[in-house]
Amino acid sequence: MIVSERFRDAIASVERFDDRLMKIVVAVEERRCHFFSAYAPQTGCSEQTKDEFWSLLDEKTAEVPSQDMIVVAGDLNGHVGATKDGYSGHGGFGYGSRNADGERILEYADSHDLIIVNTKFRKRDSHLISFYSGNNKTQIGYVLVRRRDQGLVTDRAV
Repeated sequence: MIVSERFRDAIASVERFDDRLMKIVVAVEERRCHFFSAYAPQTGCSEQTKDEFWSLLDEKTAEVPSQDMIVVAGDLNGHVGATKDGYSGHGGFGYGSRNADGERILEYADSHDLIIVNTKFRKRDSHLISFYSGNNKTQIGYVLVRRRDQGLVTDRAV
């Protein structure tokens, strides 16, 4: 995780939970912002590995005081799809088709009242796609914030 030099002195804590998850807390004005850097297990990994990752992220997110800001960013390795389909954490402008790992992302977002800001803004597909491999292309990199803080995000690009 890289932190801007202007925020270097505002870092309150740095925690590495495992090889896939870490958090930096930055004190900004009168609020604290918890920045999570996450790398979810890929589709081919075992369900146990996926469950362990999502349980840890869920636990650490739940520990953040309600008045603090949350930013979760990283390769969450799921496809949330192009449409909301009943998920409040989906902004309505995603890419492609949803898969089971994308449903995990959406369920996590909904359970913590987070919104996936990548899906909040209408973009060309080339600005939504975060992974290319041969003829395959998809969106697996996401940024999530608390719903109440979504107004602080004016736009987003990969």
